[in-house]
Amino acid sequence: MKKLSLSIISLLLFLSAGCSLFTSTSDNQKTAGNIAGLSVEEIDKRLSELPPFLTMGDLFNTTVLEPTQLFDNVYFVGYVSVGSFIIKTTDGLILIDAMWTPNDAEAVIIPGMKALGLNPADIKYVVITHGHADHYGAAKYLEEKYAAKILISKADWDFIHSPDAPVLTDPFGNYSTEIPLPNSYIEVKDGQQIQLGNTSITALLTPGHTPGSVSLVIPVTDNGVAHNVALWGGTGLPGTRKSNEAYLESLNRFEEVANIGGVDANISTHPFAHNLISQMEALKKRQPNEANPIITGNAAFREYVDSVLRKNVTDKLATF
Repeated sequence: MKKLSLSIISLLLFLSAGCSLFTSTSDNQKTAGNIAGLSVEEIDKRLSELPPFLTMGDLFNTTVLEPTQLFDNVYFVGYVSVGSFIIKTTDGLILIDAMWTPNDAEAVIIPGMKALGLNPADIKYVVITHGHADHYGAAKYLEEKYAAKILISKADWDFIHSPDAPVLTDPFGNYSTEIPLPNSYIEVKDGQQIQLGNTSITALLTPGHTPGSVSLVIPVTDNGVAHNVALWGGTGLPGTRKSNEAYLESLNRFEEVANIGGVDANISTHPFAHNLISQMEALKKRQPNEANPIITGNAAFREYVDSVLRKNVTDKLATF
Protein backbone atom coordinates (compact mmCIF):
# COMPACT_ATOMS: atom_id res chain seq x y z
CA MET A 1 0.00 0.00 0.00
CA LYS A 2 1.17 3.50 -0.74
CA LYS A 3 1.76 5.68 2.31
CA LEU A 4 -0.05 9.00 2.13
CA SER A 5 -0.62 11.82 4.54
CA LEU A 6 -4.08 13.23 5.11
CA SER A 7 -3.03 15.89 2.62
CA ILE A 8 -6.08 15.99 0.37
CA ILE A 9 -8.45 15.91 3.31
CA SER A 10 -6.55 18.30 5.52
CA LEU A 11 -5.51 20.86 2.92
CA LEU A 12 -9.13 21.73 2.25
CA LEU A 13 -9.93 21.89 5.95
CA PHE A 14 -6.72 23.81 6.66
CA LEU A 15 -7.38 26.45 4.02
CA SER A 16 -11.09 26.84 4.80
CA ALA A 17 -10.54 27.09 8.55
CA GLY A 18 -7.41 29.26 8.52
CA CYS A 19 -3.74 28.36 8.84
CA SER A 20 -3.36 28.74 12.60
CA LEU A 21 -0.29 27.30 14.30
CA PHE A 22 -0.23 25.49 17.60
CA THR A 23 2.08 23.91 20.13
CA SER A 24 3.11 20.48 18.85
CA THR A 25 1.66 17.30 20.31
CA SER A 26 3.63 16.66 23.48
CA ASP A 27 6.15 13.83 23.67
CA ASN A 28 3.99 12.17 26.33
CA GLN A 29 0.94 12.34 24.06
CA LYS A 30 2.93 10.89 21.17
CA THR A 31 4.21 7.88 23.08
CA ALA A 32 0.87 7.26 24.81
CA GLY A 33 -0.95 7.39 21.50
CA ASN A 34 1.54 5.38 19.45
CA ILE A 35 0.29 1.83 19.05
CA ALA A 36 3.57 0.30 17.89
CA GLY A 37 5.44 1.59 20.95
CA LEU A 38 7.82 3.73 18.90
CA SER A 39 10.22 6.12 20.56
CA VAL A 40 9.71 9.87 20.29
CA GLU A 41 12.57 9.98 17.79
CA GLU A 42 10.95 7.31 15.62
CA ILE A 43 7.57 9.05 15.81
CA ASP A 44 9.13 12.38 14.86
CA LYS A 45 10.84 10.76 11.89
CA ARG A 46 7.47 9.60 10.59
CA LEU A 47 5.92 13.02 11.20
CA SER A 48 8.83 14.75 9.45
CA GLU A 49 7.76 13.04 6.23
CA LEU A 50 4.47 14.96 6.28
CA PRO A 51 3.97 18.48 4.90
CA PRO A 52 4.26 21.28 7.50
CA PHE A 53 0.80 22.62 6.69
CA LEU A 54 -0.53 19.34 8.06
CA THR A 55 1.62 18.84 11.14
CA MET A 56 1.30 22.52 12.12
CA GLY A 57 -2.37 22.81 11.17
CA ASP A 58 -5.53 22.39 13.16
CA LEU A 59 -6.12 18.85 11.92
CA PHE A 60 -3.12 17.74 14.00
CA ASN A 61 -3.92 19.94 17.00
CA THR A 62 -4.28 17.57 19.94
CA THR A 63 -5.19 20.23 22.49
CA VAL A 64 -7.99 18.72 24.57
CA LEU A 65 -11.12 20.87 24.61
CA GLU A 66 -13.26 21.18 27.70
CA PRO A 67 -16.05 18.57 27.62
CA THR A 68 -19.23 20.48 26.83
CA GLN A 69 -22.96 19.92 26.87
CA LEU A 70 -24.30 21.35 23.60
CA PHE A 71 -28.02 20.61 23.99
CA ASP A 72 -30.22 18.87 26.54
CA ASN A 73 -29.27 15.51 25.03
CA VAL A 74 -26.00 16.12 23.13
CA TYR A 75 -22.44 16.47 24.40
CA PHE A 76 -18.94 16.93 22.91
CA VAL A 77 -15.59 15.50 23.96
CA GLY A 78 -12.36 15.71 21.99
CA TYR A 79 -9.45 17.66 20.61
CA VAL A 80 -9.33 20.82 18.53
CA SER A 81 -8.65 18.49 15.59
CA VAL A 82 -11.35 15.89 16.01
CA GLY A 83 -13.80 14.69 18.61
CA SER A 84 -16.91 12.70 19.41
CA PHE A 85 -20.51 13.64 20.06
CA ILE A 86 -22.55 11.75 22.64
CA ILE A 87 -26.31 11.49 22.22
CA LYS A 88 -28.18 10.70 25.42
CA THR A 89 -31.34 8.63 25.02
CA THR A 90 -33.75 6.91 27.38
CA ASP A 91 -32.05 3.57 26.60
CA GLY A 92 -28.38 4.49 26.69
CA LEU A 93 -25.82 6.52 24.76
CA ILE A 94 -24.93 6.84 21.08
CA LEU A 95 -21.35 7.92 20.33
CA ILE A 96 -20.76 9.65 17.00
CA ASP A 97 -17.20 8.88 15.84
CA ALA A 98 -14.30 7.53 17.91
CA MET A 99 -11.33 9.86 17.31
CA TRP A 100 -7.76 8.82 16.38
CA THR A 101 -6.61 5.92 18.57
CA PRO A 102 -7.55 3.55 21.41
CA ASN A 103 -5.62 5.87 23.73
CA ASP A 104 -8.03 8.67 22.83
CA ALA A 105 -10.76 6.60 24.47
CA GLU A 106 -8.74 6.26 27.66
CA ALA A 107 -7.31 9.78 27.74
CA VAL A 108 -10.11 11.91 26.23
CA ILE A 109 -13.45 10.22 25.54
CA ILE A 110 -13.96 8.33 28.81
CA PRO A 111 -12.64 11.06 31.15
CA GLY A 112 -14.64 13.66 29.23
CA MET A 113 -17.83 11.66 29.51
CA LYS A 114 -17.33 11.14 33.23
CA ALA A 115 -16.74 14.88 33.69
CA LEU A 116 -20.13 15.45 32.03
CA GLY A 117 -21.85 12.97 34.33
CA LEU A 118 -22.17 10.29 31.64
CA ASN A 119 -21.35 6.63 32.17
CA PRO A 120 -19.24 5.16 29.32
CA ALA A 121 -20.70 1.74 30.15
CA ASP A 122 -24.01 3.09 28.80
CA ILE A 123 -22.61 3.41 25.25
CA LYS A 124 -24.80 1.16 23.08
CA TYR A 125 -23.84 2.33 19.58
CA VAL A 126 -20.73 3.88 18.06
CA VAL A 127 -21.70 5.44 14.72
CA ILE A 128 -18.73 5.92 12.38
CA THR A 129 -19.38 8.70 9.87
CA HIS A 130 -16.64 7.55 7.52
CA GLY A 131 -13.67 5.26 7.16
CA HIS A 132 -10.72 7.48 7.99
CA ALA A 133 -8.78 6.52 11.10
CA ASP A 134 -9.39 9.82 12.90
CA HIS A 135 -13.05 8.79 13.10
CA TYR A 136 -12.83 5.09 14.00
CA GLY A 137 -9.58 4.94 16.00
CA ALA A 138 -11.09 3.94 19.35
CA ALA A 139 -14.00 1.92 17.95
CA LYS A 140 -12.52 -1.51 18.70
CA TYR A 141 -11.56 -0.41 22.22
CA LEU A 142 -15.14 0.70 22.93
CA GLU A 143 -16.54 -2.43 21.32
CA GLU A 144 -14.45 -4.70 23.53
CA LYS A 145 -14.61 -2.73 26.78
CA TYR A 146 -18.30 -1.80 26.76
CA ALA A 147 -19.82 -4.23 24.22
CA ALA A 148 -20.81 -1.23 22.10
CA LYS A 149 -22.18 -2.03 18.64
CA ILE A 150 -20.25 -0.44 15.76
CA LEU A 151 -22.42 1.13 13.06
CA ILE A 152 -20.82 1.97 9.70
CA SER A 153 -21.79 1.71 6.05
CA LYS A 154 -20.87 -1.49 4.22
CA ALA A 155 -18.87 0.51 1.66
CA ASP A 156 -16.67 2.02 4.36
CA TRP A 157 -16.40 -1.25 6.31
CA ASP A 158 -14.97 -2.70 3.11
CA PHE A 159 -12.88 0.44 2.60
CA ILE A 160 -11.11 0.23 5.97
CA HIS A 161 -10.28 -3.41 5.28
CA SER A 162 -9.12 -2.83 1.70
CA PRO A 163 -5.43 -3.36 0.84
CA ASP A 164 -5.86 -0.50 -1.64
CA ALA A 165 -6.97 2.06 0.94
CA PRO A 166 -4.54 4.97 1.42
CA VAL A 167 -2.23 4.65 4.42
CA LEU A 168 -2.61 7.80 6.51
CA THR A 169 -0.43 9.10 9.33
CA ASP A 170 -1.81 10.57 12.57
CA PRO A 171 -0.32 13.08 15.07
CA PHE A 172 1.05 10.22 17.18
CA GLY A 173 3.04 8.69 14.33
CA ASN A 174 0.65 5.80 13.70
CA TYR A 175 -0.05 4.58 10.22
CA SER A 176 -3.74 3.91 9.70
CA THR A 177 -2.90 0.25 9.00
CA GLU A 178 -1.73 0.01 12.63
CA ILE A 179 -5.06 1.12 14.10
CA PRO A 180 -7.00 -1.92 15.38
CA LEU A 181 -10.28 -2.45 13.56
CA PRO A 182 -13.59 -3.46 15.15
CA ASN A 183 -14.44 -7.14 15.18
CA SER A 184 -17.94 -6.74 13.74
CA TYR A 185 -20.39 -4.11 12.61
CA ILE A 186 -24.01 -3.27 11.97
CA GLU A 187 -24.54 -1.91 8.48
CA VAL A 188 -25.87 1.63 8.19
CA LYS A 189 -28.19 1.83 5.20
CA ASP A 190 -29.37 4.82 3.23
CA GLY A 191 -32.34 6.53 4.84
CA GLN A 192 -32.11 4.37 7.93
CA GLN A 193 -33.45 5.55 11.27
CA ILE A 194 -30.87 4.74 13.95
CA GLN A 195 -33.21 4.14 16.85
CA LEU A 196 -32.28 3.96 20.52
CA GLY A 197 -34.80 4.66 23.26
CA ASN A 198 -36.64 7.90 22.54
CA THR A 199 -34.20 9.03 19.84
CA SER A 200 -34.27 8.35 16.10
CA ILE A 201 -31.35 9.69 14.04
CA THR A 202 -31.74 9.89 10.26
CA ALA A 203 -28.73 8.47 8.39
CA LEU A 204 -28.02 9.08 4.71
CA LEU A 205 -25.27 7.51 2.64
CA THR A 206 -23.29 10.40 1.20
CA PRO A 207 -20.37 8.95 -0.78
CA GLY A 208 -17.61 11.25 -1.97
CA HIS A 209 -15.29 11.98 0.93
CA THR A 210 -15.01 8.20 1.24
CA PRO A 211 -16.95 5.52 -0.63
CA GLY A 212 -19.46 5.12 2.20
CA SER A 213 -19.59 8.35 4.17
CA VAL A 214 -22.67 8.72 6.36
CA SER A 215 -24.34 12.05 7.16
CA LEU A 216 -26.84 12.51 9.94
CA VAL A 217 -29.86 14.55 11.00
CA ILE A 218 -30.00 14.45 14.79
CA PRO A 219 -33.08 15.42 16.82
CA VAL A 220 -32.15 17.48 19.88
CA THR A 221 -33.86 19.62 22.48
CA ASP A 222 -32.60 22.85 23.96
CA ASN A 223 -34.33 23.82 27.20
CA GLY A 224 -37.05 21.42 26.13
CA VAL A 225 -37.55 22.96 22.66
CA ALA A 226 -37.09 20.57 19.71
CA HIS A 227 -34.53 21.23 16.96
CA ASN A 228 -32.84 19.22 14.21
CA VAL A 229 -29.05 19.26 13.79
CA ALA A 230 -27.15 18.41 10.61
CA LEU A 231 -23.85 16.55 10.64
CA TRP A 232 -22.20 16.35 7.20
CA GLY A 233 -20.20 13.15 7.17
CA GLY A 234 -16.98 14.27 5.48
CA THR A 235 -15.79 17.80 4.80
CA GLY A 236 -12.53 17.39 2.88
CA LEU A 237 -12.57 16.79 -0.85
CA PRO A 238 -11.42 13.58 -2.54
CA GLY A 239 -8.82 13.42 -5.27
CA THR A 240 -10.65 12.23 -8.39
CA ARG A 241 -13.27 13.85 -10.58
CA LYS A 242 -15.62 10.90 -10.13
CA SER A 243 -15.44 11.09 -6.35
CA ASN A 244 -15.97 14.86 -6.37
CA GLU A 245 -19.00 14.44 -8.60
CA ALA A 246 -20.34 11.91 -6.10
CA TYR A 247 -19.58 14.34 -3.27
CA LEU A 248 -21.59 17.10 -4.95
CA GLU A 249 -24.51 14.80 -5.69
CA SER A 250 -24.49 13.60 -2.07
CA LEU A 251 -24.32 17.15 -0.73
CA ASN A 252 -27.28 18.26 -2.83
CA ARG A 253 -29.36 15.35 -1.61
CA PHE A 254 -28.36 15.78 2.02
CA GLU A 255 -29.24 19.47 1.94
CA GLU A 256 -32.65 18.64 0.48
CA VAL A 257 -33.40 16.05 3.17
CA ALA A 258 -32.07 18.30 5.94
CA ASN A 259 -34.18 21.22 4.77
CA ILE A 260 -37.29 19.07 4.70
CA GLY A 261 -36.46 18.16 8.29
CA GLY A 262 -36.17 21.81 9.25
CA VAL A 263 -32.50 21.64 10.25
CA ASP A 264 -31.54 24.78 12.17
CA ALA A 265 -28.08 23.86 13.47
CA ASN A 266 -24.93 22.34 12.03
CA ILE A 267 -22.06 20.52 13.78
CA SER A 268 -18.86 18.74 12.73
CA THR A 269 -16.67 16.19 14.47
CA HIS A 270 -13.79 18.42 13.30
CA PRO A 271 -14.61 21.24 15.73
CA PHE A 272 -12.17 23.72 14.18
CA ALA A 273 -13.84 23.43 10.79
CA HIS A 274 -17.18 25.09 11.49
CA ASN A 275 -17.14 27.42 14.49
CA LEU A 276 -17.86 24.77 17.12
CA ILE A 277 -14.98 25.90 19.34
CA SER A 278 -16.17 29.51 19.49
CA GLN A 279 -19.76 28.34 19.91
CA MET A 280 -18.77 26.19 22.89
CA GLU A 281 -16.99 29.17 24.41
CA ALA A 282 -20.17 31.20 23.98
CA LEU A 283 -22.19 28.41 25.60
CA LYS A 284 -20.12 28.77 28.77
CA LYS A 285 -21.22 32.42 29.03
CA ARG A 286 -24.81 31.81 27.98
CA GLN A 287 -27.44 33.41 30.19
CA PRO A 288 -30.78 31.68 30.91
CA ASN A 289 -32.68 34.00 28.56
CA GLU A 290 -30.17 33.77 25.70
CA ALA A 291 -30.38 31.60 22.58
CA ASN A 292 -28.10 28.63 22.08
CA PRO A 293 -25.25 29.90 19.83
CA ILE A 294 -25.16 26.61 17.91
CA ILE A 295 -28.75 27.08 16.77
CA THR A 296 -28.22 29.51 13.92
CA GLY A 297 -31.32 28.76 11.82
CA ASN A 298 -32.07 27.00 8.56
CA ALA A 299 -30.96 29.94 6.42
CA ALA A 300 -27.50 29.82 8.02
CA PHE A 301 -27.28 26.08 7.36
CA ARG A 302 -28.16 26.60 3.70
CA GLU A 303 -25.65 29.44 3.45
CA TYR A 304 -22.89 27.22 4.86
CA VAL A 305 -23.72 24.47 2.37
CA ASP A 306 -23.76 26.95 -0.53
CA SER A 307 -20.85 29.24 0.32
CA VAL A 308 -18.46 26.65 1.79
CA LEU A 309 -19.21 23.02 0.97
CA ARG A 310 -20.78 23.42 -2.47
CA LYS A 311 -18.39 26.19 -3.51
CA ASN A 312 -15.35 24.13 -2.52
CA VAL A 313 -16.39 21.07 -4.49
CA THR A 314 -17.54 23.12 -7.48
CA ASP A 315 -14.20 24.90 -7.55
CA LYS A 316 -12.40 21.56 -7.29
CA LEU A 317 -14.39 20.09 -10.17
CA ALA A 318 -13.40 23.06 -12.32
CA THR A 319 -9.74 21.99 -12.01
CA PHE A 320 -10.20 18.63 -13.75
